[in-house]
Amino acid sequence: MSINLRQNSEWNLKRLAAQRQLYSEAKQVMIIQFVLSGIFTVSLAILGNIIDEKYLVYTVFAASIIIVLDELLLSKRIDKIKEEAAKIQEEFDCDVLQLPHNDIKFINTSMLEIIQEKSKLYISKHNNYDTLLNWYPGIDEADNRYYGLICQATNCWWNQTLRKKYSEFLSITLSAVFLALLFIAIIKGITVAVFIMSVFSPILPACVLVYKTNRDNCKAISNLNHMKGKLDEIIIRIKSGNSYSDGQLTNDLRCLQDMIFDNRSSSPLIPNKLYFRHRNRYEEIAQETNKELVKSIQTYS
Repeated sequence: MSINLRQNSEWNLKRLAAQRQLYSEAKQVMIIQFVLSGIFTVSLAILGNIIDEKYLVYTVFAASIIIVLDELLLSKRIDKIKEEAAKIQEEFDCDVLQLPHNDIKFINTSMLEIIQEKSKLYISKHNNYDTLLNWYPGIDEADNRYYGLICQATNCWWNQTLRKKYSEFLSITLSAVFLALLFIAIIKGITVAVFIMSVFSPILPACVLVYKTNRDNCKAISNLNHMKGKLDEIIIRIKSGNSYSDGQLTNDLRCLQDMIFDNRSSSPLIPNKLYFRHRNRYEEIAQETNKELVKSIQTYS
């Protein structure tokens, strides 16, 4: 059975639906993070500046509570959901790409109930699996021992490009909010106390959240660059005609898959608006790139 048949089987489409539903739930918690850390505290600061500076003390208190709440509850909840989604996608990849499971790295726990529950929730919203078909694009119906490499390379390129855009957006937005608050404080007649309460305190939760997100995005991009480099080395080796035993290929694919899992489970989430805005264009690029790689590998393999 080819990669295309395996990835479009009913059970694997359920797996994809379940992981997509889990990521949607994690992003809902992420929205709460940004509303509390950004919109809520900044709104308090603006109201305090407009009404009376004595109300700014509530902004300081709210900012402190939100930072603690995020660390103890919201971030942990997001991490748990991301890990569940990554485990389901790991099952999908192992099945579709015919990779052995890493029994040392992964505890043998069944995701069956979660897949059934979350895939039903996905279907109740989307009615079908149409947007999940051909998850790895540009792979022809015939099978080839090297096609798994192409699918893994797709993960690296797509993820990396979106993360760069996301980090840029967060940095620009945070800078704009800081300048707006500073402008209001200057108009009101800024002092050290006013600066702390009307500018520094309300933006502190957002600064912490953006810093962590950008830090983790930079780490994810670095990991993706490393993985992409290793994949390119393997593809160059194949093109050069060097021998590549089945055992060595399977071992390399498994090692790369471990890196992909770690990246999925630890990387910051990408907001749906950014994801879907660029999805069609990036999928077209990925499909054309994969088609060229397929032709190239078929020539040398």
